[in-house]
Amino acid sequence: MTTLRSSSRPAVAQAFRTLYPLGLLGIAALLPSLPSMLRPLIALKPEGAPPLWVLVTLSSVQASVMLAAAVLAGGYAAPRLGLHSRLLQRDGRGLRRDLPVALPTGLLAGALVVGLDLLFKPYLGEAWLAAAAQQPRTLAITVSGLLYGGLTEELLLRWGVMSVLALALWKAAARRHPQAPAWVSVMALLLAALAFGAAHLAAVTLYAPLSAVLVARTVLLNALVGVACGWLFFRRSLEAGMLAHAASHVSLTLLALLA
Repeated sequence: MTTLRSSSRPAVAQAFRTLYPLGLLGIAALLPSLPSMLRPLIALKPEGAPPLWVLVTLSSVQASVMLAAAVLAGGYAAPRLGLHSRLLQRDGRGLRRDLPVALPTGLLAGALVVGLDLLFKPYLGEAWLAAAAQQPRTLAITVSGLLYGGLTEELLLRWGVMSVLALALWKAAARRHPQAPAWVSVMALLLAALAFGAAHLAAVTLYAPLSAVLVARTVLLNALVGVACGWLFFRRSLEAGMLAHAASHVSLTLLALLA
């Protein structure tokens, strides 16, 4: 990574104006899928649970607040690390160069997720297999994956968490270096990918009890996509990671239809 001069850093406000609406688009795309995702939570405590519309509203507000924090934090940290956003830099040519790298990477990551999931399948338990069978790759799920995954999750985990981790590691452990060393990038990438994987565990618990194998499967499969998108973010741009994340969901849906 290279360090940009202070005068060339996109303003945090500019980053917020440009990127936050993209993340909100992803949250909006998730709304049609939220009721089916939240019903298992109500089923756990049907008597004391709030109405479904309240849970949907609270989930949307929480996601919007977290997104705002991530976009602001990334708007501060990413430029100081020399990390790029083609949208902020108005770099259409760079975005076109990202396409032939990002799309195949995402498609391959999605295919690997499907293959690894098949390897884990015999060890995941009847409860999870039964729940998974009732969660087909519908159009709503695919669209939410493309937009919420491709836009919102990349802003949260790569632009926000990964950038802040990399800046913090650089300043805490390698301040004497004029640029962030390669190990800082690798550590931030891996930590953010693991956080991305672990963040999916809460949803898994709504459908089945957690076992060591189910935890390993959930973290590994999601972290695999996180590593691919994080590598593209560090090497190319935020948008390259977004495109790859979206492409991974195309693979998931296509392979599910073929199964």
